[in-house]
Amino acid sequence: MDFTRRTFLAGAGATAGLLAAPGAFAGPDVPGWQVGWTNAPASGYAPAPMRLISGALPDEFEGSLYRNGPAWFRYGDDYTGHWFDGDGMVQRIAFGNGKAVHSGQFVQTHKHKAEQEAQKFLATGFGTAGDPSYSIMAVDDVNAANTAILSANGDLFALWEAGSAMQIDPATLETIGPKTWSDDLKGMPFLAHPKVEPNGRIWNIASSGQILGIYDIAPGGKVDRFEIVDIGKTAYLHDWAMSERHLILLVQPWIQTRSLPPFVNSLEWRPEEGLQILIIDKDDLSSRRWVEAPAFSFYHTGTACEDADGTLHIDAVLYDEPILGEGGATGLMAGHFNPAVDQHEGYLSRISVSPDGKTRIDRTSVDGEFPAVHPGYMGQNCRLTAVVGGHAPGRPIATTVTVFDWHTGTADNFNFGPDRMVEEHVMVPKPGRTGEDDAWLVGTVLNIRTQSSEVHIFDAKHISSGPLASFSADYSWPLGFHGAFVSS
Repeated sequence: MDFTRRTFLAGAGATAGLLAAPGAFAGPDVPGWQVGWTNAPASGYAPAPMRLISGALPDEFEGSLYRNGPAWFRYGDDYTGHWFDGDGMVQRIAFGNGKAVHSGQFVQTHKHKAEQEAQKFLATGFGTAGDPSYSIMAVDDVNAANTAILSANGDLFALWEAGSAMQIDPATLETIGPKTWSDDLKGMPFLAHPKVEPNGRIWNIASSGQILGIYDIAPGGKVDRFEIVDIGKTAYLHDWAMSERHLILLVQPWIQTRSLPPFVNSLEWRPEEGLQILIIDKDDLSSRRWVEAPAFSFYHTGTACEDADGTLHIDAVLYDEPILGEGGATGLMAGHFNPAVDQHEGYLSRISVSPDGKTRIDRTSVDGEFPAVHPGYMGQNCRLTAVVGGHAPGRPIATTVTVFDWHTGTADNFNFGPDRMVEEHVMVPKPGRTGEDDAWLVGTVLNIRTQSSEVHIFDAKHISSGPLASFSADYSWPLGFHGAFVSS
């Protein structure tokens, strides 16, 4: 497997080596929402109680909401070239005894430590690169660890697109270091969206150009299998899907066709190639089949499931073309918002693949992002999907949280209004109950008017009734991407 590892790391390193100059923006007149893209304190956030502003925390609601996202965007007058490239910070909101306590720490990656010492951008990224003299010896030299969170076997990991999972202390948020799943996979990329079966088995992807690796990790943490897949093209892959019996890769026609800095400029949208879907049998990873669908772009999936006749259903938020790509999300850090570039509507959709390979795409009327499902129903015949969507005029990021019922076609939602920007909300099972809607929905919100960050807890059965409990910090922290709830 050493040859495989070298091949992966060489491919990933070539991608990481695309360099460009960071963008620079100026001007003191920035809107209030720009606080979501302001540097967090370099020392992080010490544990601080949040104020209860409405309702009461349910007695059974105990545990921690962990979130990850970019939190360093500026050195002097230079801004990172893309939102995706800010250094990762793990936030923790600990709940118990009716209270909520917030803390946050930067993930101490090689990249973060080197740039803090130099006080300038050095490493390459999705849409950014700093200094051509910066030495890149391995993919983890550019690892921003800024995208998602994985909790497994009592351990906590900060995840990124193309580097190692970074292990974090769940209590202190101190960085432990890169995770090595097995000796022969040291430094192997670990995609930001692993899929966890209800029994704890973890599946994930290692991405390196057109060559992908499949992780099959047993509930105890041992790598049972690592299988190589050649998808024939270097397509942008941020997420994928899993059903009870299959792994599903949606190969969108956003393809790397050249090596131009930064990386996003190497991608070309080729809708004439359509959406290629690779379906892999979990029991036999060499058993694979391809099907074709009309061209769509996507970032995130919900889950996938199978009917008795073998029809496969994949839930995802689909766009007519890529968003936040070349030119997208570059000015938000400095308070520049261009809806034509930075904001496009994606719709919660279901892709159905019949046993004979025919595909059908049903797009709901629910616009949104960050689809989330009950963790006990991942890969199962899932009925409910939560998303955040809706936008206030002239402002980025969502205003509404929605739970969509695939069986009835109805949407239950709550609109926070134009003064709040709503981040991903996740499903939290209620103790001792197994129903899909026997859950809470919890997530964070940035209050533009008060310049403070909030957390809200809903009953998944009654979203439109509003939060059961809402807490506010006395300050704000940067907007992030993905999180996970770990029950006490």
